[in-house]
Amino acid sequence: VQITVQGGGSGQGITQIAQGAVQIGNSDVFAETKLENASDLDKIKDNRVCVVGMGPIVNSDVTIDDISLEDLKGIFTGKITNWKEVGGNDEDIVVINRASGSGTKMVSTTPGAISYVAFSYYDDSFKALKVDGVDPAPENVEDNSWTIWAYEHMYTVAEPDEATQAFIDYMMSDEVQ
Repeated sequence: VQITVQGGGSGQGITQIAQGAVQIGNSDVFAETKLENASDLDKIKDNRVCVVGMGPIVNSDVTIDDISLEDLKGIFTGKITNWKEVGGNDEDIVVINRASGSGTKMVSTTPGAISYVAFSYYDDSFKALKVDGVDPAPENVEDNSWTIWAYEHMYTVAEPDEATQAFIDYMMSDEVQ
């Protein structure tokens, strides 16, 4: 079996599966949000292989450590534009809606910045915020006290070939999980 991996965004793998161009299309979104033709949903199978926790990260100069989910929504929808509105210093909030992987470097070098990344990208160059008093940690995703998470999907055709199904079975095995 030969495996070729390529990137392209959360919709590309879904579209390529529906077109029959690839055997597995990875995505962090549900297929119905990316497919224009609803009948394409019948052509594919959603294999939810894991869950990924994500959380808000801020530049180290931001003085708050905890934020409410409601205030977080206000920031990302543009209703809240200054950190003083959520208990921080009088500083403009710089929202960084990011391409994959780019959020961490920009937040660490931009005063007042906020973005979001998967837990696996957390490092010491920025500050991760608690939300409603809950730490952004895998065990809190497991008990759903941390509610910012997403399924990671490996889409296949509705009836995958033997090699493809074997790979999906491996991904779902106790060894990997």
